[in-house]
Amino acid sequence: MYGANRALLDLVLGVKASGEYEPVVVIPAEGDFTDILKSKGIDFFICGITQWQAVFREPVSFALKKRKRLAAIARETDILYEHFKDAGIDIIHSNSSVIGTGALLAERLGCAHIWHIREFAREHYGMRYFYPGDRVAELYGKAKCLIAISDAVSDNCKKKYPDAKVIRVYDGVAADKKVPEEETENKKASETETSDKEDHKRSDREKTEFLYTGYLFPAKHQLDVIKAAALLKKKNKTGFHITFAGDGDPAYRKKLEACIRKNGLEDNVTISGFVKDVKRLLAEADVGIIASEYEGFGLVTVEYMLAGLPVIGRRSGATPEIVSDGESGILYDDINGLADAMNRLMDDKKLAGEMGVKGEKRAKALFTDTDNLTQIMQVYDNGNKEKD
Repeated sequence: MYGANRALLDLVLGVKASGEYEPVVVIPAEGDFTDILKSKGIDFFICGITQWQAVFREPVSFALKKRKRLAAIARETDILYEHFKDAGIDIIHSNSSVIGTGALLAERLGCAHIWHIREFAREHYGMRYFYPGDRVAELYGKAKCLIAISDAVSDNCKKKYPDAKVIRVYDGVAADKKVPEEETENKKASETETSDKEDHKRSDREKTEFLYTGYLFPAKHQLDVIKAAALLKKKNKTGFHITFAGDGDPAYRKKLEACIRKNGLEDNVTISGFVKDVKRLLAEADVGIIASEYEGFGLVTVEYMLAGLPVIGRRSGATPEIVSDGESGILYDDINGLADAMNRLMDDKKLAGEMGVKGEKRAKALFTDTDNLTQIMQVYDNGNKEKD
């Protein structure tokens, strides 16, 4: 289960547990997601959900796709309206900017609409809307609130849709406890002890284990990581291994595999496909990598940090908001910078351990599921007050 769906599931479970609202989830098919909903007694409704954006490659195919998609969206909105028109829905919460059905349904039901904006759809994926620009802007403007998952996404929304109300609420990841801003001497001593343990853990390994979890897609730039690995090998730096955990675009995977073979990196790079037990990979890793150019937030980045891993991240999108450069990780600008960062953490185990400790503390202080739920519940409450 990837970022947006995982974030939605955590939110729905939190809302249900609060007892203040009764969530109903619209989802296109049954699977792991609905199995969890069933186990928690959360209602759901199966209905097709057609994206109102698509990747633009050339005009003719896009026009043909547009005709089919608009018809499907209208049909699905009708189905949802008939199902929910007498249900007393107070709020519709759309989970992504690539889905416009929630906005259309809220318009027909006359209820509040809250829209989670999680991505740079055009910049990251090259997507374009099927609806005219003025209609798109109108629907964003009608929403009670656009929830941007980072300052980077928020700035992008405000620039494109100046009439929309936008707030930033960071996504959150479950943590055992939140670390207060002020430290006691005992906590400092504890951090030093933890750092020593991390140093020992890493020094015992023959190779530094780098982990990159996420969907295989060109905009995620896994290819850059392989090219950086090739640069390291040319410098006779072979004491490393990289695991790419995630499935995705088959053509892109073939391109990655070809690059691995071309550079003789078969012993240094593994593409594992989708891995359900990510915790095991995090426990086995030494360093986390996030190479996306337009990362809207990066749940995996926070997961790296909560696992005590230093993070190497591209200096773009929301990554600089999460990773403190030189403190909890290293930010880079190009492939050479990525290779240098990998080399630095391979050579300096003590620095890697210290960054991991600081990153874990930062993640627990700033990016928890508890804070995320609290802020979104406030948005719900405000939406209901405005309705009343």
